[in-house]
Amino acid sequence: MRNTIIALTWVILFILFGLYIDNKVENFCIDYTKDVQETYEVIHDENWDEADKKLDDLVKKLDRQKDFWLKVLDHQYYDDLNLELGLAKNAVYCKNKIRGLESLEKVESILQNLMADEKCNWNYIFYINVPFGIGVFILGLRFLPKGERKDE
Repeated sequence: MRNTIIALTWVILFILFGLYIDNKVENFCIDYTKDVQETYEVIHDENWDEADKKLDDLVKKLDRQKDFWLKVLDHQYYDDLNLELGLAKNAVYCKNKIRGLESLEKVESILQNLMADEKCNWNYIFYINVPFGIGVFILGLRFLPKGERKDE
């Protein structure tokens, strides 16, 4: 029984950690998307100096999350965001409005894909299977007859 309690404790901690990560990723993506949309408007208005400052802020904000991303998320999303932000900075430097807006749209798309991917991540299998397994285990203890051990 002690081993069962330890296993259930680990399962509960695992589920709570998954929920924490999901919440943190979703909050980051929503906030970051708002910042990207503000930068999009600045580029659309061709305010190049302000756009450069906003892009620098976006890069710094992403870099502050780097350790978290590289530990628990797919590195490809982080790399893609960095690439598109770099292309947007280059477009602002060249005062290429269309390319800058296109890069920011790709950033938004990457963030949306990240949120959708985290919603369908393999970890969510545990949110269904673990409670089901616990229920079956409890029902088994309750309704299955106790057997005797045969030492051979």
